[in-house]
Amino acid sequence: MTAKRTKRASIKDLAREVGVSPTLVSFVLNGKQKQYRVSDQVADRIREVAKRMDYKPNGFAKSLREGTSKTIGVIVSDIANPFFANIVKKIETVAEEKGYMALFASSDENSDKLSNLLGRMLCKEVEGVIVVPCEGSEDTIRSLVDRRIPTVLLDRHIPDIRTNYVSLDNRKAGYDATEELIRKGHRKISMICYDMKLSNMKGRIEGYRDAMKDYGLSDEIKIQYVNIGALEKSGAKAIDKIIAEGSKAVVCATNSITVMCLRYIQKLKLNVPEDITVMGFDGGSEFDFYNAPISFMTQPTETIAKKSVDILISQLQENEGFITQIEIEGAITNHTPPNY
Repeated sequence: MTAKRTKRASIKDLAREVGVSPTLVSFVLNGKQKQYRVSDQVADRIREVAKRMDYKPNGFAKSLREGTSKTIGVIVSDIANPFFANIVKKIETVAEEKGYMALFASSDENSDKLSNLLGRMLCKEVEGVIVVPCEGSEDTIRSLVDRRIPTVLLDRHIPDIRTNYVSLDNRKAGYDATEELIRKGHRKISMICYDMKLSNMKGRIEGYRDAMKDYGLSDEIKIQYVNIGALEKSGAKAIDKIIAEGSKAVVCATNSITVMCLRYIQKLKLNVPEDITVMGFDGGSEFDFYNAPISFMTQPTETIAKKSVDILISQLQENEGFITQIEIEGAITNHTPPNY
């Protein structure tokens, strides 16, 4: 037997119950009570009936009336990455609190896919976008700006394009991560990073270099570049070279590189930190699988996500072309697994 579908209460239903016009109900529910001089007694009665009848506004109809979709698009590089997964969840929460729905997708660091996803999202009439740019996406991002589509870049930015962005202060993060190792007594410190020219990667490398120079360790600067498409293979070669060169500590520029590094060091039957100290980025509970204490640079994902949504929705609601560029400071976290 099929259950009968319950009819959703409408403004007309509420008006009939209270004994007033639908227009008056609409004024109260849309916060225009004082503007149209509706008495407190009537307004309270309308709200009480709306609550009792479980009235929910028809968002689709409202968006048609207002000429807006109340939808934003969000494209990250890899939604399965814990760092981006945390940001996506917070973006969804903040957007919902502000009355917006978010559509999510992953570019997989592929500029053609990013361009295609943006085109499809815009066809679905998203009002604005939050985008993690990838290598080769400059023309796509420039097109968004030229077309005056409200845009906020997340995690990375493109220096030659003047647009909104929210990211970690990557140079300072790279500097602080390296300085922490130096303060622990290390002098032979290497860095492993992706062979990419993205702003976040460049900033972290600059920070590493600057810290080494400031502490008189210019001769010890050693950077190994790995391939994001063949991380395990290129990462193993990088670590082999670091060990052969006598490095006793390594700064891993991303979470995925950190996990790869820990996995390969474990395979070599080396101990962290006795044989080599690891400084990571964006760590978390996955480090519990490696019985070793490590430090990592933590990004304030909630703040980054909230500010991204705030900037985008402010542009949508105020319809102004202001530019907001924010770099947020990270913090070093010391992680010790439960059984260490």
